[in-house]
Amino acid sequence: MIKFFRHIRQRLLEENKFSKYLLYAVGEIILVVIGILIALQINNWNSDRIQKTKEEVYLTNVKRDLNEQLVSIEAQLNYELQTIEVATPIITYYKEYQAFKVDSLFTVSIGNLTGRKTFIRNAPTYTELISSGNIDIIRNNEIKDEIIKYYQELERIELIINKNNNLFTDAVFIPEMLGLSEIQIIGELHVDELAYLSDNNISLIDLNESRLKEITKEKLQNADNEIKMINAINFRNFLSTLHASLMKEQHVKTVALLNKLSSND
Repeated sequence: MIKFFRHIRQRLLEENKFSKYLLYAVGEIILVVIGILIALQINNWNSDRIQKTKEEVYLTNVKRDLNEQLVSIEAQLNYELQTIEVATPIITYYKEYQAFKVDSLFTVSIGNLTGRKTFIRNAPTYTELISSGNIDIIRNNEIKDEIIKYYQELERIELIINKNNNLFTDAVFIPEMLGLSEIQIIGELHVDELAYLSDNNISLIDLNESRLKEITKEKLQNADNEIKMINAINFRNFLSTLHASLMKEQHVKTVALLNKLSSND
């Protein structure tokens, strides 16, 4: 093809057809430019196609992470609600009688209140988007901003819950309870199940419970110990109420973000 055009140019020059030569040269330049523009357009189209495919993969993975996060949020919410369910009868009884009913239900409840659940933020795709600098691959700025805002809030919530667990439940509540009460740790049981065990005098641990309960009652007759106990249980209940509220709000936000991503498909 190149030899063909070169032959035409040489023939025009040899025939002294300079004006036709210039016209031909301009035409050849235009053809070259058009070829370059077509090549660039094809390259841009291919690049856009690759970027769009990557964006779709990332958004699909974000949705997968959000669905997994929903499971984590629901598990955390159920745990916090169960903690509230265990703490509330103790607080209610104390408000009414200004004393603690130290029985099997009480000691099992205290044991359950010493537990806590670590909240885990599930954000592998978001972390990769940020660390790799690919967050701008998401072309819809509204969706991109929503994703960033969601995970920043989720990180804040993770920090709040786990700090509360470490700084209060682990560092304050458990040591206080170990010094004030007999503790039976039997895992997660519904409050109705705990009441059944107490009402039917079912022992779950082979200890001299009657003596331990008497020691607990004696300790709680001390005003300082009594106020430590009710304050600790009240605050433990408050933290679980706070955590449950955060989980409910985040559940709503997670579902909303999932719906927005799905509607953008």
